Amino acid sequence: MTPADQLNPPAALGVEIAVALCGLWLFWKFVLSPRAPKPEIRLPEWGLPPIDFACYAFFAIVGFLALSAAAGLVLRHVRLGEDATKVLGGAVQDIGLLLGIFGFHQFYCRVGRSSAARAPIGPAIKSGAVTFFIAMLLVDVSIILWSFALSSLGLPMENQEFVDIAQNTNSTWLKGSLMAIAVILAPVAEEIVFRGGLFRYFRTRIPRWWAIGLTSFLFGSLHVSWDSSLVGLPSFAPMVVLAVIFCLAYERTGSLGTVVVAHALFNSYTFVLVAAGLRS
Repeated sequence: MTPADQLNPPAALGVEIAVALCGLWLFWKFVLSPRAPKPEIRLPEWGLPPIDFACYAFFAIVGFLALSAAAGLVLRHVRLGEDATKVLGGAVQDIGLLLGIFGFHQFYCRVGRSSAARAPIGPAIKSGAVTFFIAMLLVDVSIILWSFALSSLGLPMENQEFVDIAQNTNSTWLKGSLMAIAVILAPVAEEIVFRGGLFRYFRTRIPRWWAIGLTSFLFGSLHVSWDSSLVGLPSFAPMVVLAVIFCLAYERTGSLGTVVVAHALFNSYTFVLVAAGLRS
């Protein structure tokens, strides 16, 4: 793959068109075609008692807060630039979530263990790639419509901070760190929490589309700074659409690996386009 900082805009535009066409073909084949396979739900119910789910959330939050606080104390004695501090902070938050959930499974291994099917890596990569291409088609449509709505209403169009860093930094170390977080750490942490945790728990306890909608809305909301600046607002609707697709893919495959792969592909693809100057 051509490095992001060496990918010229015409080549990147060609890749974006190819991804959209591939997504359109797969959307027809698996969703719209009369021969499309009938949707089948393979994700079993997560029989976790409410009190244990509360413990699950508690462990995740404590891991997030504790590691963030510890990192904050350390960073007081370390001289880092503003961008490097933000990148490190994002990584620490994801790691804290994962440590908290790991701690939960250590204490509640019997009830905390997933009953969902554990798919081999090959099928997970294949289904994850299909999910990615279909998601990109629908996310791109949502980006166009949401951007038009924001412009018409005169609302802020400020990007997420990490997007600005990826576009503006000249540091190879910082770009590499961002790429590692986007492709490995964030997909694993976010899919375990949102799809493997929140959605899997609520999908059989409240109406199905409420579970999909509420967890997807929360996922999109966490990509926006809800203060007067509204930084990241352009990402809200596209992230909600992405989360809905991931919920459906997870439900139909029963494999968390599918959405982790799709999320990693989405982040890496977006990172390349942002670094190439084709996406903001």
